[in-house]
Amino acid sequence: MPDYRLVWGWGMSSTDEVSTHADFAGVHALSSRAPGYAVALKCLEVQAQAESRDSTLRTAARVTLHPDAWPWYTGALGEIEVGRLLSALGPEWFVRHAVPIGEGTKDVDHLVIGPRGVFAINTKHHRGASIWVGDYVLRVNNANTHHVNAAQGDGVDVARRLTSKVGFPVPVTSVIAVLHAKSLVDGRAPENRRVAVVEAQHLARWLAAQPPRFDDAQLSLIVNAAEEPQTWHSDPHAADTLRVLQRFDRLVAQVGNARPPKSAKAVGGADRDHSSNADPAGAPSARSTASRRRTRTSTRTSTRRPARTVTAAATRIKLWLALGAVLVSIAWLYGVLR
Repeated sequence: MPDYRLVWGWGMSSTDEVSTHADFAGVHALSSRAPGYAVALKCLEVQAQAESRDSTLRTAARVTLHPDAWPWYTGALGEIEVGRLLSALGPEWFVRHAVPIGEGTKDVDHLVIGPRGVFAINTKHHRGASIWVGDYVLRVNNANTHHVNAAQGDGVDVARRLTSKVGFPVPVTSVIAVLHAKSLVDGRAPENRRVAVVEAQHLARWLAAQPPRFDDAQLSLIVNAAEEPQTWHSDPHAADTLRVLQRFDRLVAQVGNARPPKSAKAVGGADRDHSSNADPAGAPSARSTASRRRTRTSTRTSTRRPARTVTAAATRIKLWLALGAVLVSIAWLYGVLR
């Protein structure tokens, strides 16, 4: 039970006062984190490093986004859009974005808590892609990704932290919100859908349609725990946005309507994993990439083999003809001399 004397200042020591002010600052910082904050920050960092190596990327009139920054850029745009879509939820829902986890750079794209449950939502921005979901993998344009495992890991982490705070089990539903895909096919049986995969435009409606999970008392305890920055991060000030989104908005205006370079598309289908969790654009796994390389190599090899075979056959024919000519000449000379 919280000590409300600290809120009103009754019997507060100087140490308590400093601690309480830090808590208030941390709560404010956590609630002020805008959608896409962590990915936008990474995009700005990658672009700044690229510009330090290549001054032609930035002119007085325009910024050319480096291929390495494109996945983070589109990932941030995706999380910002999903954040806007989640704003359609009613006041009974608690929503936080880019929630920092632990002491590293990991974050949960969107944390949503309401009577219908707790949801750890991972945004994946795959414009124009064909998405297929199997029991253990999500494929983007026939390339395996780590989306399912990453989303499930977020849910487990959120559940563990909230459960340790409130003292009773808090089930968490892991969700992948797919944005702007051309098609989405879920090939799993209902009982195997350990991670929900939802088209982002239907996300708010899907959340509201889930069965009730908590009563009012449980929900209040969970929300209070989720508001505390110490539940998520060891440093309550680590959530300070530092005007990152304002800088990112300026970058968007400077980049304009430029298309992703081909090299960026090859990395992650132009868009994420971002994800902010080391997979910003849903890049295919190293195994699938290596497999495609082997396929391309074998294809090139197979197309060359017929040409080499024809050349070798022609060479053998020429040798036989030359040998025949020599034998005929020898026979003719033998007949003349005789």
